[in-house]
Amino acid sequence: MSRRSSWTEALQLAWPATLSLLLQAGYRVNDQYWIGDLGADAQAAMGVTTFLLIFNFALIVIFQSGTLARVAFHTGAETLTEREALYRSTLWRGLAWFAVIAGLGWTWSPLATGMLGAQGAVAELSVEYLRPLYLGLPLMALKPFTDGVFLGLGNTLTPMRLALLSVGLNFGLNSVMIYGGYGIPAMGIAGAAWATVASRGLAGVLGLILIARKHGLHPTRASAAAQALPAAQVRRDFWRVVRIGLPVCFTNMAYALSFIAVLKTSVEPLGRDVQAGLGVAFNGIEAISYCALMGPAIACSSLVGRRLGARDGPGAREAVRACLSMSLLISGAFSLAFWLLPDVLASAYTDEIGVIREASLYLWVAAWSQTATAADCVLQQALAGAGRTFGMSLTTIAGLAIRVPLAFALAHSLDFGSEGIWWAFNLSNWIKLAAIILVFRRTRFWDLDPPAPPPTQTKRDASGPSSDRPPSVPARPSRP
Repeated sequence: MSRRSSWTEALQLAWPATLSLLLQAGYRVNDQYWIGDLGADAQAAMGVTTFLLIFNFALIVIFQSGTLARVAFHTGAETLTEREALYRSTLWRGLAWFAVIAGLGWTWSPLATGMLGAQGAVAELSVEYLRPLYLGLPLMALKPFTDGVFLGLGNTLTPMRLALLSVGLNFGLNSVMIYGGYGIPAMGIAGAAWATVASRGLAGVLGLILIARKHGLHPTRASAAAQALPAAQVRRDFWRVVRIGLPVCFTNMAYALSFIAVLKTSVEPLGRDVQAGLGVAFNGIEAISYCALMGPAIACSSLVGRRLGARDGPGAREAVRACLSMSLLISGAFSLAFWLLPDVLASAYTDEIGVIREASLYLWVAAWSQTATAADCVLQQALAGAGRTFGMSLTTIAGLAIRVPLAFALAHSLDFGSEGIWWAFNLSNWIKLAAIILVFRRTRFWDLDPPAPPPTQTKRDASGPSSDRPPSVPARPSRP
């Protein structure tokens, strides 16, 4: 494919993916907004649960990332029977896994919130918020799972529309379920959780229905060809999903753990203004930049997976270049905004001078690594789309681990204060990028084996790509 066609397809995939990511942040924004009248303890409980919810997503992303890569591969290879069998087996095994997480989360919520420092009323409200989310987790997990399927199929518009519907419904349900109305009793902070379960669960179920209607992938009804596939082959394909998804899971866990460690060891001793400034800059401003950078990255994972399935190695590499160029252009715009307008951006969230000063300092420093974050995201997603996640995960986890001692050393040992923490984030981002470039160049997933002779009877992918070899499929038979 030409570079222009790669740019066009990347753009068509990237903008809905970006909007979907921004909408995903809307659930937390909705909850944070509507529980305001419940008091400071409820607000603190929301903060305590943030990183536990990141852990939840890490356990769900095993199936989202792996399914995206394998569905994209089968779509590009046109091995549609294998794609159907993979979809059904992964869906039902995934639901069983989500049920296990739900049971463990319900049981361990009090212990987990206590380990994060919640006490008294804050601890009680944290558990009150978490337990409905764990009860409804199998239903809520359908949304990211179906998003992965749609992305593997090259469809980013449908997940965006479902996210828009879900976040809008969540906004309306929150007020009713938290404070009561229309015959529904007031449930307080637990009402916010139930509103999330209902809105995200509905989007997940609708996703299953649309996948069945638009793409012929039914959760309960298998075609005769899919039923005829050997069970061992279907199991092998499912375990490829797990092998691709597990490193991504560990990476998300490492992100949460490293951030908690920096907060505890380096940020907390510097006081309230630094904590609040980090919250404003990181959650309120840089999160928008990250969503914009991740849109082209997600497009890259879908393009790479489908083009490798179609044995178009040069096209896969061209897709990486197009998505990387797009993400770097976006990062340049955000870098300029963070350099030139940090005070203006920070003051949109608060009027406290100390908080604005710390948030502005964070943004000015973060401007120096927006391009590194953009390139890192695209290369990671390219490797994920190719099913090559192990090396990517190791380098990312190592880069995140470096942040903890580096932040403490710069902030406290060398007495640079909060600026030292923000520069530690920057330096670790550049270190991660250097490592991921080495992994990417070493992997060379676009160098495919020579085509095999055409099969005589049927075109099936009996094995698919392993997690440590470039994918290779039989050449397409000629069509009458």
